[in-house]
Amino acid sequence: MRTIVVIPDPALNHDLVTALAEFPEIELVRQVAPYPEPDDFLRIVRARRPDFVFISAQDFDQFQALAAAVDVRMPGLPVISVLHDADPALIPKLMHLGVRDLLTSPITHQKLAETLASLAEQLTKRPPPVVRLGDLYAFLPAKPGVGASTIAVSTSCALSDELHIRTLLLDCDLMAGVTKFLLKLGNSSSIVNALDHADALDEDLWSQMVGHWDGLEVLHAGELVPPTNLTSASLEVVLGFARGLYDTICADLASSLDPFTVQIMREARRIFLVTTPELVPLCLAADRLRRLKDLGLAEKVSLLLNRKNLGHRGLSDGEAAQLAGLPVAYSFSNDYAGVQGAILDGVPVSHRSGLGHSIMALAQSLAPAASHHEAPPRQRRFLEFFHVPSSPDRETAWKG
Repeated sequence: MRTIVVIPDPALNHDLVTALAEFPEIELVRQVAPYPEPDDFLRIVRARRPDFVFISAQDFDQFQALAAAVDVRMPGLPVISVLHDADPALIPKLMHLGVRDLLTSPITHQKLAETLASLAEQLTKRPPPVVRLGDLYAFLPAKPGVGASTIAVSTSCALSDELHIRTLLLDCDLMAGVTKFLLKLGNSSSIVNALDHADALDEDLWSQMVGHWDGLEVLHAGELVPPTNLTSASLEVVLGFARGLYDTICADLASSLDPFTVQIMREARRIFLVTTPELVPLCLAADRLRRLKDLGLAEKVSLLLNRKNLGHRGLSDGEAAQLAGLPVAYSFSNDYAGVQGAILDGVPVSHRSGLGHSIMALAQSLAPAASHHEAPPRQRRFLEFFHVPSSPDRETAWKG
């Protein structure tokens, strides 16, 4: 079984880690000190996928914040509280948080064995939650300039800031990516940096690399000079790592079907082929679709019709679908002034505009079911499940 230890006190941490070394069936996958912020802790949990966690309750407010975050976002993940001494006044508070086990110093082999046995009994009745890997959605332009980046950026921002979904935006157009400029990301790292450090990726390095636009996290395209040393293995590592951290990932792609772009589309849940209702981009969309059929990816493809003229000039949705060889899944109005204003301000398209309403509809279709709803409160059992391991050298106030 896998575990994470969050114990800022060096002596208490040493005692527990030393005791854990005597149990080869337990893999210590991460030690954290000092107390992390709840969001950072959840990032670590999602990346490391422990079966249970040890958290020091020496600072009860910090403990409570982490335990509550686990309870809401990862309900069912067992939390073992660790203390120097079992304070009777603290035990009801721990039970109220749903904490079943308390381990006190000195942490002996016998105490830890009892705690692990209690934990094993819990897990047979209720296995730990499975971390849901994030969905990857790829935005493929039929040709440069059809507005795929605008849709990808604004959809990602809507997912993160309007729907409160943990979302990552990847700018994967390594020759002409514009996300860095659209969101004014400054000197944050790029997807190329992440690929270069694929072998050393961990939660701390990742948090230092990603850029931020409000709640959205972003890896832009970099210096727009594609490196020659990119490998499919490094991309697989980065995408796998990211899928463990986020509920949804939006990848803004280049229009070319190079191996890098194709690998991302193979990993994607859906591919959004973006075009505008003119003859040339629609013909190129049809060409892209034929190539995707050859690659065995056609079943994933949905057509997005951008810059639709509400004055009914130009091709209709039906005519566009016929030319592209695919029905229109979503259409977006031509709002040149709104898009240009958003670019100048370094923000996504306003969700109050007609274009913004369409983008929000797309974002809502990508939101994982119920991921933006808090878990309902669960009934807690108290003394019948709380466990403090026995100690040969002291009496305990409570024992399950």
